[in-house]
Amino acid sequence: MKKIAAILVLGVGVAIGAFAATSGNLTLTGTVAQNLSITVTPAAVASALDLTTAQNNLAVATITEVSNSHLGYTVTVSSANAVSASSSTPDFTSATSADTLGYSLTYGGTPVTFTSGVATVTSASAKTPAGGVTNTLGLTYDGSTANLSAGTYSDTLTFTITAN
Repeated sequence: MKKIAAILVLGVGVAIGAFAATSGNLTLTGTVAQNLSITVTPAAVASALDLTTAQNNLAVATITEVSNSHLGYTVTVSSANAVSASSSTPDFTSATSADTLGYSLTYGGTPVTFTSGVATVTSASAKTPAGGVTNTLGLTYDGSTANLSAGTYSDTLTFTITAN
């Protein structure tokens, strides 16, 4: 009887040993939140433009784009006045008269083309470097011969970044 019990205990020990693991796995998982931002930094001159002169590609702002989307991203700019008028030409509009003064923009040195007041200025197929991509916004206008009515003129540009 002792012999049978010893064989039985030995058999259970061997069976347990046969099921013991000799290696194990650990899966480590983390997440990265979407990082999608645009920063518009106006130059001091942007809020004090002399519209009675001519300016050619005057630097009025720097725009920094940041995206960690591996599919890339798109940046658009819209002109409030051009959207309102469904125009392909943005303009400064007088707060007190019907006068306007058209202008054009460059973004990173490339001319900006508006359609119904909106233009795509960046269409990237990859993410930005960690610090982002910075572009200069240039403004061109000629008010030297316009004989504009006295007053304040303005337009609001809205920059929007979206992940692809």
